[in-house]
Amino acid sequence: MDDDKLKSAKVKILVVDDEVDLEQLMLQQMRREIRHGRYTFEFAHNGAEALERLREDNGFDIVLSDINMPVMDGLTMLEQIPDINPDIRAVMVSAYGDMDNIRTAMNRGAFDFVTKPIDFADLKVTVERTIENLMLWREALSSRDKLVAVQHELGVAQSMQQNILPHTFPHTENFDVYAHMIAARSVGGDFYDIYDLGNGRLGVVIADVSDKGVPAAMFMMASRTLLKACAFCSVSPSQVLGQVNQMLSENNDAMTFVTLLYGIYDPETRNFVYSNAGHNFPIVVRPGPSVGLLESTGGIALGIEGDFPFREETTTLEPGSMVVLYTDGVSEAEKEDGEMFEMDRFFQIFKENSFESAEQATEAVFNGVKDFVGGSPQSDDITCLILKIPEMGKVEKMGASRTLILSNRIEEIRAIEDFLTEFSEQHNLPPEALFQIQLSLEEIFTNVVSYGYDDDAEHEIEIVLSKNDGTVTVEIADDGRLFDPLQDAPEVDTESALGERRIGGLGIALTKTMMTDLRYHRDDGRNHLIMIKEV
Repeated sequence: MDDDKLKSAKVKILVVDDEVDLEQLMLQQMRREIRHGRYTFEFAHNGAEALERLREDNGFDIVLSDINMPVMDGLTMLEQIPDINPDIRAVMVSAYGDMDNIRTAMNRGAFDFVTKPIDFADLKVTVERTIENLMLWREALSSRDKLVAVQHELGVAQSMQQNILPHTFPHTENFDVYAHMIAARSVGGDFYDIYDLGNGRLGVVIADVSDKGVPAAMFMMASRTLLKACAFCSVSPSQVLGQVNQMLSENNDAMTFVTLLYGIYDPETRNFVYSNAGHNFPIVVRPGPSVGLLESTGGIALGIEGDFPFREETTTLEPGSMVVLYTDGVSEAEKEDGEMFEMDRFFQIFKENSFESAEQATEAVFNGVKDFVGGSPQSDDITCLILKIPEMGKVEKMGASRTLILSNRIEEIRAIEDFLTEFSEQHNLPPEALFQIQLSLEEIFTNVVSYGYDDDAEHEIEIVLSKNDGTVTVEIADDGRLFDPLQDAPEVDTESALGERRIGGLGIALTKTMMTDLRYHRDDGRNHLIMIKEV
């Protein structure tokens, strides 16, 4: 999907919820998108009212709906939406851990879900992913008369496949993750995913769906969504696979299945707990280097036998270790004469090289496969995800300082809370001060991402935290256009009527009230805003 098309898309969203306060909260949290004309919101307070609005106006793109409402609940409404407009994408709001309703919603055609209380940063990412899927689908429909049916199916499947994959990856002092997939011309159903499970824990997934084309892509999307829902409800990988397997096995007349490995890494214990559903055995690389396979858990592919008892195993990952998850598109990559890449060559990549990052190691895998097959056509998706545990002393810490590097993508804002939480726990910051620092930092980051650049290229935004003598200093550095928020930000208009007020300046004004001191300078083509807070 062309980024310019995605960013310029104007989307009409119907929010359905019986809580009247949500309307003002939604308009406040989404004010930038509304101001730029990206999102238009309308509201209904139950399913029956929502269906009536959809019948009156066929211009809605997304329905964001609660499940439990009076008059008509969200699940009943969801079942009737396709009769009005089958192209509308529904995102459901569910109570945390409400698997029965999530499962029913998926069966009735929901595209995705978010949990209560709503995390608006996560909601924005979900809405953008939904928009991209909707645009891809509409493009596919508009071109179907010009394409051969098989080409059309493969194009839609490949777009769906790429659309749901994460494109930003966590990099902390405790772990480094990177993943990549190259889809084959004959599309299958590989996917990977990464979950922030709270308390520093990380969930990683790699999977390969049987079958080809659109059916595989659709089964992949269902598998990915169910797995995500179950992963946030259980700390046991084997239990998660058991739940997903049971749901995928029901009404699976086509006998489509997915091989999958799901693991959870806990930095506190350095334990990696995993369960394998008929997937390739992961490679474990330990300092030395020592390269081998993780122990089998004896599982079968998901979707075949609903009551299969999955097991899990645990391995400890010392600093400098890596876990390499991959699909058979790597190990079974073929030359023209039929010779396969196989595991010996795979092992050699890690025996003969050392890697500073998970991204560097992943690139080495893809380069190794590419060099081996030469010009042979790719027959299967090639996917690899690597979890690397940093070596001792590799994380840059100077005194009480800590640094976070983000790209200029709004979804990266989610990393700020974890970054601040870890810093606060280390220095025992008062809750009120932590809240004000986080609010100010997120406001400044959002402004830099939204207004700071004249191009669509990726840029780095550096955030440095330090504590000294009862103060916390936050420095935000970016290479955007020259802008001194202390001088150039517009004055906040508090005199005019609400609908006539000038837009802008509220964020920096709010920051000034919460911080003890603000300073700005421009150095070597970079803006540096320094916020100081007495704690």
